[in-house]
Amino acid sequence: MRRYYLLLPLFLFVLASMPAHAYADPSGGTLFQILMPMLGGLWAMWMIFANRIRKGVAALFRKLRGAEEPQTTE
Repeated sequence: MRRYYLLLPLFLFVLASMPAHAYADPSGGTLFQILMPMLGGLWAMWMIFANRIRKGVAALFRKLRGAEEPQTTE
């Protein structure tokens, strides 16, 4: 299942959350206001693409170990 149409809105969400420091209070809440929306966007991308990321990391480790790729019947 391809979900490329979700990648652009999530990427824009992460970019839009970066200038949140303009509305921050000087008491130290700035870091939280910047990092939490970015963390939310990264978590959303992980939830959508987790299976593909796991398969890619597993293939990378198999390649580094020198093991052969498993045969699929697709």
